[in-house]
Amino acid sequence: MIVGLIGLGLSGKTTVFNAVTRGDAEVGSFQSQKDAFHRGRVLVPDARVDFLTEMSQSPSVVYAEVEYFDVAGFSGEKDSASESDIPQVLRESDALAHVVRAFANDSVAHPKGSINVRRDVEALDEELVFTDLLLVERRLDRVERQAKVVKDDKVRHEAEVLKKVKDILEQNTPLRSVTLPPEEEKLIRGFRFLSEKPMLIIINVGEDQIDKIDAIKAEFADLKDKPNLDLAVICGKIEMELAQLPDDDRQSFMADMGLKESALDVVIRKSYSLLGLISFLTTGDKETRAWTIKRGSTAQSAAGAIHADFERGFIRAEIVAYEDMKRCGSYPEVKKHGLMRLEGKTYIVQDGDVVIFRFNV
Repeated sequence: MIVGLIGLGLSGKTTVFNAVTRGDAEVGSFQSQKDAFHRGRVLVPDARVDFLTEMSQSPSVVYAEVEYFDVAGFSGEKDSASESDIPQVLRESDALAHVVRAFANDSVAHPKGSINVRRDVEALDEELVFTDLLLVERRLDRVERQAKVVKDDKVRHEAEVLKKVKDILEQNTPLRSVTLPPEEEKLIRGFRFLSEKPMLIIINVGEDQIDKIDAIKAEFADLKDKPNLDLAVICGKIEMELAQLPDDDRQSFMADMGLKESALDVVIRKSYSLLGLISFLTTGDKETRAWTIKRGSTAQSAAGAIHADFERGFIRAEIVAYEDMKRCGSYPEVKKHGLMRLEGKTYIVQDGDVVIFRFNV
């Protein structure tokens, strides 16, 4: 999973990046390089993996992984935006996380002159929509010229779909807010439109606002009512400091501050939910691993996440719910209590399922 961090200048976006990557590649703010970006890879904390590793005495453990890109701040001015201003790495992202400034700091002026969360959310969304519109117009012009020369149903159909997308964008509507027929969605998938990507809005508050986080969530709860949007409220500065602490000290400090989850946990959990992702688990005397798949995947499809041969030669899946495995503490105990199920190709894998695949090729 790849998440691109975006935001207006001086929103604390890079601070949030350093917090969620826990110093994996601690970096400073951008200067003026449009194409510059920071990259950080993070192992997804998962107590289920920890338990299974200890249970099986696995010498190798593989957590799910998330990759974050942090790019230079947006201007929030759609009329000054151009498609070429958008770093290509953002188009590679599976989801976007928009860091919105809610903290006041007299020494760091807001580029728009004042703190206004709703205005900044709308401004950046408008910029994403505008850059997508420029991309559509450029492609549509080329396709329409081609259609005049070559009578091709595929070219004609692409032109029709692009006109439909253009109409949506001209109404200042992000593509994530609309549902296109599957064949139309497939046709435009290659454009990797930014306004189509699921978005997590991260409201970045100050240290003096930590005790107001729940109230701020409630105030802006309506922002996540639109399709493919979610909301998180964090203090990037505090979270970056927490990221530098050992685990035990971090938990103690979080308790003292009244923080229930770290920024990393919040961003990952909500990103997984936005993208419809879950993890199933495998464990044994060689390795314990978390595998990321789409929610609603069948057992046969999930087997393909491990290896194509597993999917092609699928026979059955032996399934144990994680909570049952944790309660019993071993495979023999699970079997003794009849808690292992044999499932076929069409079984829908659940989050936390511990799986053994049987296959033959």
